[in-house]
Amino acid sequence: MRYLMILFFISTLWGADTTLEVTKNVGMLPRLAIEDGSSVANDTGSRFHKMLSADMNVVSLFNVDDRYAGQSFDNPQAAGIHKDAVYILRYRLVADGSGGYRTDVKLFQNSLELFSKIYYLKQSEMLVFLAHSIAYDINAKMGGGSLEWMKRKVLFVRLSGPRRSDIVAADYTLSYQKVVLSGGMYGFAKWANREQTDFYYTSLSDYHPTIYKVNLATANKAAIVSSDGMAVCSDVSEDGNRLLLTLAPSGQPDIYLYDVRTKNKTRLTDYTGIDVSGQFMGEDRIAFVSNRMGSPNIFSKKIGESAINQVVFEGKNNSTCSAYRNMLVYKAREGSTAGGSAFNLHLISLHNSTIRRLTSSGDNDYPRFSHDGEAVLHIKHEGSHSMVGIIRLGVNKSFSFPLHIGRMQSIDW
Repeated sequence: MRYLMILFFISTLWGADTTLEVTKNVGMLPRLAIEDGSSVANDTGSRFHKMLSADMNVVSLFNVDDRYAGQSFDNPQAAGIHKDAVYILRYRLVADGSGGYRTDVKLFQNSLELFSKIYYLKQSEMLVFLAHSIAYDINAKMGGGSLEWMKRKVLFVRLSGPRRSDIVAADYTLSYQKVVLSGGMYGFAKWANREQTDFYYTSLSDYHPTIYKVNLATANKAAIVSSDGMAVCSDVSEDGNRLLLTLAPSGQPDIYLYDVRTKNKTRLTDYTGIDVSGQFMGEDRIAFVSNRMGSPNIFSKKIGESAINQVVFEGKNNSTCSAYRNMLVYKAREGSTAGGSAFNLHLISLHNSTIRRLTSSGDNDYPRFSHDGEAVLHIKHEGSHSMVGIIRLGVNKSFSFPLHIGRMQSIDW
């Protein structure tokens, strides 16, 4: 109960859309059409067309014509409705008889073949990841920015009822979703490694809030640490060997460094108020959220030293953050909307303190940098509904994908 009271205080005091002003004129991008070259048109082919069209929009190198059309796979000419397209991306799905697909893909530019590849998919339910792989390869062929994050799984906690939640593994568009843990009250799921074979989560079903580590393939789990008041894994180091935990053994939450190999934990902050949400900033520095200046704000400190530095000097209720090298993205409350306060995301460079607002309205929360720093994942709430938001920093575009059941509490990739 003490944990729930602290969590309620944090969410109320600190308070999560994903719209972004697009600076690149879509009309100036070359037109790309996507065509189904399968020998037999069916629902799978048209569904795959929608998935691939969505991904190619996110790639942001083309003005995507998303009208469905079929055309002979090897024909370099576009279908009639796509005669104005500069690029044609053609696919051919062939069922392998074992629940998977062989997929042939070609990219044409003005009837000249630029790219050709064969893909193999073992499980049809993973079809959207095939689309992600194709979009990733086309982007690389055309010299686009890093899209390493596109092929990764997203992990989120979905509140499904009173004291009930699910942990779900999904793709970034939420077209694929698989419940990996259900039946209790869970929170704050976090991937344990770059390979995404294991994850951490907080169980509120235990007598004390407890952080567990779970293997995704076997579902085997092991308790990591418990705390009377609060227990959250907020970040994992790049090598997976160190964790930043928020623990509250005496009622007030502080940041702890946990060594996965030795199982030793070191207290990094010692404050009578609230210190939460630690984020690694390289090997020897962390960022975190604290109310030590009266309202939630972003601070940093060097591991092993006592000095605390304020990082953000603008905004109110700067209450969640994510770090990548010399950049931080954080949430701040800005004015009010018809449904309550507006919370927007901001990007700050620690080299020159330049601040860039990433969202313009709504309730934005839980920002997470991709591992390559090219994109920011976050949760967007609209009333009782949640969405996954993706902000591509390099091309200054944002995209959102709705969750149709439940409400998101945390997210990671």
